[in-house]
Order: sequence, then structure tokens, then C-alpha cells
Amino acid sequence: MSVMREELHHLVDCLPEEKVAPLLRLVRDQFDERPVVRDLPFIGMLEAEPDFAERSEEILRSEDNHSL
Repeated sequence: MSVMREELHHLVDCLPEEKVAPLLRLVRDQFDERPVVRDLPFIGMLEAEPDFAERSEEILRSEDNHSL
């Protein structure tokens, strides 16, 4: 293994975990093969009182205010 590769390995090993994903994307972009990425929609189920659908806009408005 070359000195540059050894240094690269060492530097990658020293990176904090949150910086690994962006670096991995950068390295993967150097190859012609693109990984298959599936952007699947979120599908969920909710159990609530019968008037939940009628109050949904009110509930969403109150949730928007909590995120501020």
C-alpha cells in the first residue's frame, strides 16, 4: 500500500462519525457506477378518535407552532 493510501486510511479512521457520510459520497462519486437509491414514500397508519380527520388542520397548525 502506498504512503498516500496509508495516510488516507489513517485520516478516515480519525474522522468523527458525522463526517463519514459526506466523505463517502465524495469518494463514491469518483466511480462510474452509481449506487441504486430508492426514494420510497412514507406510509403510515394512525389510530385516533372519529373526529380526528375533521380536526386535522387545527392539529397541524398547532404542531407547526411547536417547531418554532
